[in-house]
Amino acid sequence: MMDTTSRPRHPGTAHGRRRGPALPGRTLALVTALALLLGGLLAAPAQAAPSASPSGAAQDGQRALQPVVVVMDYSSSMLEKDADESGTTRLAAAQEATSTLLDNAPDGADLGMVVYGANTVGDCKDITTLQKVGPTDVGGLKKRIAGLDAVGETPIGAALLHAAQELEGIDGEKSIILVSDGEENCSEPPACEAAQDLAGKGIGLTVHTIGFKVNDAAREELTCVAEATGGTYVQADNATELETELQTKTVRAFQGYVASGTPVTGGETLHSSPQLAPGQYLDEYERGETKAHSSADGTLRFYNLGTIEPGERAHLSALLLPDQSQPTATGDPFAGIEVQLVNGQGENCSSSDREYSHSSDGGKPIVGYVRSQEYTEPGSHGCFQDGTGQLFAKVQRFGEHQAEEPMPVELKFVVEPAVDESTLGPHADEDEAPRSVTLSGAAAAVAGGGSFNEAAEVENRTVLSDSVMPNEARYYRVHVGYGQRLNVRAANGASEGAGPDSVDVSVFSSVRGPVTMKGDRRLHRRPAGQTATLNMPVSVSMDNHDGVHGQDAYLSGDYYVVVSADKYSDDRNREPFPYELALEVTGQEQDGPLIAEPGAGRVVDPDSEQDAGEQDDAEAGEATAGATPAGEPDEGGGGAEATATGLTEPAGDNPWPWFLAGLAGSALIGAAALVLTRRRPVAAPATTQQHPASPGPGSQYPTDRYGTDQEGPR
Repeated sequence: MMDTTSRPRHPGTAHGRRRGPALPGRTLALVTALALLLGGLLAAPAQAAPSASPSGAAQDGQRALQPVVVVMDYSSSMLEKDADESGTTRLAAAQEATSTLLDNAPDGADLGMVVYGANTVGDCKDITTLQKVGPTDVGGLKKRIAGLDAVGETPIGAALLHAAQELEGIDGEKSIILVSDGEENCSEPPACEAAQDLAGKGIGLTVHTIGFKVNDAAREELTCVAEATGGTYVQADNATELETELQTKTVRAFQGYVASGTPVTGGETLHSSPQLAPGQYLDEYERGETKAHSSADGTLRFYNLGTIEPGERAHLSALLLPDQSQPTATGDPFAGIEVQLVNGQGENCSSSDREYSHSSDGGKPIVGYVRSQEYTEPGSHGCFQDGTGQLFAKVQRFGEHQAEEPMPVELKFVVEPAVDESTLGPHADEDEAPRSVTLSGAAAAVAGGGSFNEAAEVENRTVLSDSVMPNEARYYRVHVGYGQRLNVRAANGASEGAGPDSVDVSVFSSVRGPVTMKGDRRLHRRPAGQTATLNMPVSVSMDNHDGVHGQDAYLSGDYYVVVSADKYSDDRNREPFPYELALEVTGQEQDGPLIAEPGAGRVVDPDSEQDAGEQDDAEAGEATAGATPAGEPDEGGGGAEATATGLTEPAGDNPWPWFLAGLAGSALIGAAALVLTRRRPVAAPATTQQHPASPGPGSQYPTDRYGTDQEGPR
């Protein structure tokens, strides 16, 4: 069982590492919200056998915008001609705002619409459902809205209860957006009393209110309705403001993390564990600790990672996913994940013993990451002294937060190719100087993804605006090549009324390891105008893989910038926190290191046709003689796809893309048949593979051995 004595003993968020350096956190853009997309990948079928192969498929469930019912006031006062200086009626302004909302809502958004006062004079029961909650027939709904008049009363309380009934049976968080130009005049029941009743049901319903040209009494009433359910009140004094606020409240809904990966169940003991090929997997851990830091009885799982060759390094990240729909309150215990690599004898093989991550904030990524030790020759002291190269992953959930609730764990396994050590220089002996990010110009609205798998791709030198909600995180990815350095500037927008108390900006490497950044990574809700700048300590370089400076960011690829929300009190609202990011990658991208052929003493440059394509008859015969026997799994011939794992490179003169792109038909693939028997099985029994003592002089690694492709994570 894992030792827990050195885990942090205070709630909060941390990335920790034992026996190693500590790991260090404009106006709301409406278009960002409108760019949100629904859905997820279909779940891959569960596997009964204790082995798995990567597929990139998503687990059960699809991410969707929070279900929303818009309740619109069609009382007679909406005929007032004061929506703008041109004398537009409030009704026309509301209809135009609704039409714009429908035009910009994401495909498949679960929207409903209720109106009151549109049919009968003096009737407090005049409440109509125009659109049931679900995908919207935009054209049809627009026609129905255009045919309505404003003739009736203002039964706000009854309309809220009616809208809540439209949301019955829908699990998770959901919202009502109420637009009214006056106060309740029916009181069947009173508006605030109805809202309090809904709040007391504990059904995850939030009511946001928009006062359109309202007086003080209506403003007070609509504020009471919103606050009773943890929602927000805003005022719109003209048609433009109404259109803006309606879109903001309706379309910017909570976006939770949807995990992706081939389903797998880890073993309860080391040698009963399933064997994994490089790729991405999804497990479920049943429980956390019964008492933080002392019981160490959280779910413990093992995975057989097969063997690695001299010069290779294995990377493993484990992402723990609490239920983000549950609010976090002050003093909540945290949830955490701890990972370690071990050999067949259970001895530590991790570069820094073991690593853990924990958080009490539902949106912050809880990622435990490790890489393997340097390979040592058989007979010497170290993890691989038995000569097998065998590795296992040991992963344990800890912490009291949602301890009795099962949590998904997303596993990412990458094998880093061996490089020609003679081409490497000395590692950096100090950090580079801090660098300001001076990018200027208007920010482009960019909707960050809800997970590593769906991170929004961002070009270098981009200034973007977005927002994040409590218990949520937004993910962006940007390419950082060898010789380059990522610099990030973050600024808060009009965030004084936001739900989160602050936001945290974190950076993760191409293999999902937390990256130590220089500078302040946190922005608070107030005052407005705060700016924070983060820099990579040194440029990305393979030279630093064994140094103190830059050892957590020595691989080229897609790096992740993650903005997550902190919420210290449970009485704050669900209003998004607006922010601006400026992403700048400095330095000229350089060619990466040459890939070494383990054991052969020869460097294979994949850009060289001669190196990649020369094969003699003897080598071909050797490959044939060593082909996979009938009945045994053949990684190269059976159609299992390699999952993208983050070691991404742009096409060009760099030799790494041959390993990272997985391009069919390349000369490298032509040489793959020579090593079929040495490939890692895709779905093999949980047995220990023997590490070949001396690979043949013509052998090369197949591209999919490393679980990489050109496009990066999916």
